[in-house]
Amino acid sequence: MDVSNNEDKKGTVEPHDAVSKISICAQNGSIISAPVIQNSTVTGDINIALNYFPGPESEVTDTSTLITEYKKSVLSNYVYITEYTSRAGEQVLLNDRYTEPLIIQKHREKKERENETRYRGERFFSTRETNQRNQNIRLDQLFGPENGSKMVTGKAVILQGDSGSGKSITAQKIILDWASGELYAGLFDVVFHLRCKVLNGLSGEVSLLDLLNCSLAPEEIGQILKDIPQRILFIIDGFDELVLPGTEELLPPKPDIKSHSQAIVCSLLKGRMMRESFLLVTTRSTSVDKLEIVLKKPQCFVEIMGFSEKGVSEYFRKFFEDEEFSSQVYEQMKIHEMLYTACFVPVICWIVCTIFKRKGKNGVATSVLTTTTSIFVDIVLTLLKHHSSLNPHDELNLLKNLGQLAESGTPKRQVLFSRNNLPKAISDLPNIPFLCKFHQQERIYIKEMFRFLDLHFQEFFTALFYMLTDKAEVKIKVRELLESVGYGRHNMQLLPVIRFLFGLSNKKVSRLIPGEHTKSTSTIIRAELEIWISKVIEKNIMDSFYMSDFILHCLYELNDRNILKKVMKLWERSGINIHWSLKEVDSHVVMYSLQYSSRIMTMEVKSNAKDLKMLHPVLCRCTNLCLDFDSISDGDVDLLTSALGRRKNVGYLTMEDGALSDESVQKILETLSGQTSVGNIRLVMRNISNASVDLTMNFLVKQLTERKFSLCIASQAENMDKSLCSEFTIERKNDSFWFTVGHYNGHQGEISGEPGLCYYQGFSKISFGLCPFCAIPMTDLLKTSQNLRSFSDMKNTEFDANVDALLSFLSHVPGLTEVDIQAEYLTDIWTSKILSYLQVNPKIPHIKFHLSNLMISDEERVCSTFSVSRKPFEEFEMHDSEEKNPSLILAMDRSGSNGESVHPHRLNKPALVKLILSFPPLKGSSASYEVLFKRLYQLIQLTEQCPELDEHMDSLLLFLHSVPGLKEVKVWLNNLIESWAAGLFALFLSCSSLLHLQLKTSMSLVSDVESLDIMRDDGVRAQSAGEISDDSDEDGVSPPLNDCSDEINQSDSYELDSVERVVCSDIRMWRRLSGQCRVSLKCTSSSPRTKSLFSEIELILSENSEKTSSDWKNFLKAYIQCKGISIISPTFEESVDALLLSLHSMSAVNEVRLTTDRLTENLAVKIFSMCHTAPSLHNICLQVEYSNTHSELNVCSSLNITRNTDSTLTVDIQLASDSMTETSPSFISFISPCSEISKLDGQELFETLGILKGLEDGCEEHEELVGVLMSTLLSVSGLQKVRLKISSLTENWMKKCLFLTEVCPSLQEIRFDCIESGGLLLEEVERILQSSQMDTDCRIIITGMKRSKAMNGCTAVMMDTSRSSSACDQKVKVSFFRDSLTRRFTIDNIETEDTNDDDPEDEDIIFYY
Repeated sequence: MDVSNNEDKKGTVEPHDAVSKISICAQNGSIISAPVIQNSTVTGDINIALNYFPGPESEVTDTSTLITEYKKSVLSNYVYITEYTSRAGEQVLLNDRYTEPLIIQKHREKKERENETRYRGERFFSTRETNQRNQNIRLDQLFGPENGSKMVTGKAVILQGDSGSGKSITAQKIILDWASGELYAGLFDVVFHLRCKVLNGLSGEVSLLDLLNCSLAPEEIGQILKDIPQRILFIIDGFDELVLPGTEELLPPKPDIKSHSQAIVCSLLKGRMMRESFLLVTTRSTSVDKLEIVLKKPQCFVEIMGFSEKGVSEYFRKFFEDEEFSSQVYEQMKIHEMLYTACFVPVICWIVCTIFKRKGKNGVATSVLTTTTSIFVDIVLTLLKHHSSLNPHDELNLLKNLGQLAESGTPKRQVLFSRNNLPKAISDLPNIPFLCKFHQQERIYIKEMFRFLDLHFQEFFTALFYMLTDKAEVKIKVRELLESVGYGRHNMQLLPVIRFLFGLSNKKVSRLIPGEHTKSTSTIIRAELEIWISKVIEKNIMDSFYMSDFILHCLYELNDRNILKKVMKLWERSGINIHWSLKEVDSHVVMYSLQYSSRIMTMEVKSNAKDLKMLHPVLCRCTNLCLDFDSISDGDVDLLTSALGRRKNVGYLTMEDGALSDESVQKILETLSGQTSVGNIRLVMRNISNASVDLTMNFLVKQLTERKFSLCIASQAENMDKSLCSEFTIERKNDSFWFTVGHYNGHQGEISGEPGLCYYQGFSKISFGLCPFCAIPMTDLLKTSQNLRSFSDMKNTEFDANVDALLSFLSHVPGLTEVDIQAEYLTDIWTSKILSYLQVNPKIPHIKFHLSNLMISDEERVCSTFSVSRKPFEEFEMHDSEEKNPSLILAMDRSGSNGESVHPHRLNKPALVKLILSFPPLKGSSASYEVLFKRLYQLIQLTEQCPELDEHMDSLLLFLHSVPGLKEVKVWLNNLIESWAAGLFALFLSCSSLLHLQLKTSMSLVSDVESLDIMRDDGVRAQSAGEISDDSDEDGVSPPLNDCSDEINQSDSYELDSVERVVCSDIRMWRRLSGQCRVSLKCTSSSPRTKSLFSEIELILSENSEKTSSDWKNFLKAYIQCKGISIISPTFEESVDALLLSLHSMSAVNEVRLTTDRLTENLAVKIFSMCHTAPSLHNICLQVEYSNTHSELNVCSSLNITRNTDSTLTVDIQLASDSMTETSPSFISFISPCSEISKLDGQELFETLGILKGLEDGCEEHEELVGVLMSTLLSVSGLQKVRLKISSLTENWMKKCLFLTEVCPSLQEIRFDCIESGGLLLEEVERILQSSQMDTDCRIIITGMKRSKAMNGCTAVMMDTSRSSSACDQKVKVSFFRDSLTRRFTIDNIETEDTNDDDPEDEDIIFYY
């Protein structure tokens, strides 16, 4: 049988009993079903063709022609949109409304959603857009690889969004842009659009061809579907509204097969039909989980988040035809923080715009009363009407349940809810327009979460909860709410709820709320709110900035004149203080609330000049005013001066972008002169002239009182050549009068004026203070400063003359107390003149001179930052000598303006980076700073490889030595090499006035911060060595200077010899008042190549160290040799011996402290040997770095040997132990004659200690080794004292102790410090001592904690109460000595930290620490 649409092809059916043939054919491409043939036998091939496309005899239209025709119909049908409020025939162009939304391609984290929900206004938008930075995608990127990865492009894209977020209009925009050739031109040939809401209304069975009903015939659509299935995009809009089949239904596999519309859509989604096509499915977040199950793979997920802040602005601009009207409404919305935040939802943005458009331009300008709450009510009712399908009764229940949910979370600041939190009545609803649903991953689970559209909606529904509460309960619940905020002092998060409650109690607004009893509940709530707001005012907490703002908004929302009059009358009694920045709508709120007030205490206004007329009546009634206007013109001055009146307290009056004339400034200043007090005044003029300066000086004369004030006149002139300066300020603070001339709008940096001519900005600020006030020729200063604004020639003689004129002017100002000069570019000659002037004027206590770029005469830059400062004496920060004559601090930094080096490659970096000098201002000083600048310029050209480096370094140091009274030098280098370190040592030792010298650098290979810091104690702040920070300037150098850590970048490679020349990480030196010096060297490198065996060395030098001939170079060389080696290195012995020898040869060294990461027996023995061979050495200490204190590789954590004045040595050994167990003994100390220490077998001592570390106190081996330890100590003749810190005092320890006393007659004292419990009781110690054969006068001292007898089950004889009255849990020290008469041991003394009168009869002493 052949069923075909071709006539020349026949199908045959042979009956069972005959050989006849039957032909069946379908003409003109019509669809036929297979016939039922009975009693027949079919032979031959069977060909059944179901072909719904035109046959060869029909006219076939080209597919491209069909698509072109389809595009035309799309353009006509999709170019317009119908809005919710559109009447018949009213439509809006899609492009006149559409604003690109924020679309992201990621799942947001819980914290991100939580913060986004909590934030408001501009912070909400900025936070949201910051989180989504680089995540936002455009519509043309929807079908690209996800996040730019190598993932397969999704065949199906899920466009998720909350209710009203713009999903449908985005879908319409996509198909419209495709039809116009602006989108997907190379990706999709055809885009079809299916609206699920429309499909739900279809009854009966249809095919996909029927659903795609457009200008094409079904067979033409079928042709397109057949020819290009892989280049077709189906947009299925509103999956959440699709009613899925209730039973399992066979899904049609082909577009021509008829079925229910829902089944056809499901077939498309699953890929049963048109598998090769692409899908874009929009859905609310509540239905994403269902969609993911049925949607074909691969999928791509994107989320439409509504508008960005820029999008909101663009939407307002598009919505209003009048640009001025659009700007007016948008600025008003930005102040309405609640509404502005909500406008990120496009549908809410449309509702808000529609409301204000209905008011009209005049309505917005005059603020026809529209409250925030009323707009939220409009929003809620609109969303209910157009985004839900509930009946009125169910709508009311929905509002109640949403209110219940909101009220459960707001007091706890909860903004995210799980499904269990949802009331049962709404948890099963498929779509809730006010809730957003999302899935949150927690560990290995996916959790379903909900939140309100934003925090304001949650607050609104919380307030609505009270409005919809039963009449019998509402009074109690509202009272509980109001009491919980404590009149604004507690639970601040509930104040917006109360504000909404005021708005919902508005009689006009309450009528809009669904429900029968809202009128009666609103009356009850309004009465409670009136009582509460009266109490807030009576409690006198209205001075709070937020509360005054809050109360005025509440009164505005309520719009009840009777309550308003009562509240304002009550408020007047305590004084109305409006601490508030006012703009547009806020000013209307204030005007509404203050219309019934006759007297206002304080008002703070920040507004536009156009609001001045409206605010004028209120300002006139104020006693205290703080005014800040964006712009004031001459036409506003009369109104302003009228508002100011007389005898008021003007906290400040500032304005920007103004253009006042001299006459207007004079009017304002005359008005201000008549006020009780005046604070900070800033007036903006067209330009500053001599006349305007005279006006300010006259004002100053009138204000010569004790009050502080500040008056600044600023110029906004486009051509600054017409103005004497940018700003001129006079100010009184403390007892001084300050004058400032600023040139901030002149030539900024280097600006090319004419071809071949380069202009440089000169002085940008000249400021000085004087006390007492005296008449000064200010016009001369202004004329001079105007000539110093810029220059084009480095050898400009006129500029040079004006520098002299400026310094001459300052020299003749009587009572000059402070000078502050700032400049952008100056030459070395001009800078030297200023520096010399500052140095020879010691009577100026406060000096600041900052120069951004110091140039030499041939236009080469010496340094990028140069500053001079002088601070008054501050206790504990400077030496006493600074009190009468504080030093000048001069700082030069050669780094670029952005903090980067001039030479980016390390090999090309100059050796010198930064220099800071400190010296006292001295009359008659002869230092030539031009010489310093030129020598610095020569140095910055040199790298460490230059052979001339040492020569120029010596030249610089020679100059520094010539600076009179030089106190401090700080130098930053790229690498601290041996020659620099030695040179700086020499400078310090030879310059008697130098109190502090510091050198900083960075090791390129290991990027350690290197510094050499040499300081005398008599010139340093009162702080220890460890308190001085390498990264901070204690001298208060101006902030623009950069530390070397910013200047010197890391490098992966550097010449090895340069690394080996680097001395250390830190060298510091102090000199005490006695003349004694302390030197500290540190090397903190962690690289094996540069790490030093000794990470720190500290030296104490004798008072005659300045005259010593010690070779510091040899010491530094020996220290360098200790870098890059360890205890297993073949050069270990040689390097350590060389270092110790260099220290031994320095006769001025009194004390040495060495820090290492490994303290071994060999190292410890060398320290014993050094102490014996260096009689001038008073103290030597070898210790382990703190981080390695508990390492088992160390024989001990510290070894300290001190030479006493009585020719004895004290040896202190702190044993290393891990952090879990305590070594016993953990500390050993003994005193012996200096001459006998060489007899001590150090190797045996430390080997014994090394074994003892790992043994438990009390074991047999431990007891044996304790005996060995005691024998080792006995090898020292004349042993005088022994001290041991042990775990607990045992009988073995006591016996070993007694053994020492019996065989060592020179022993004078043995001391045990016990740190654990479980040892002998006091009475047991006495018994052991009495039984001993010791016949010397050695004193036995034992320390421990006093415990009661009941502790640890002790039952021994209790201590005699007469011996100690101390209480338990106190540390005690018990001393035993042998009585000279009885020769028996007795307790000499029991010392405690505290004593009391408690009865100690039931107490004993157990020795543990």
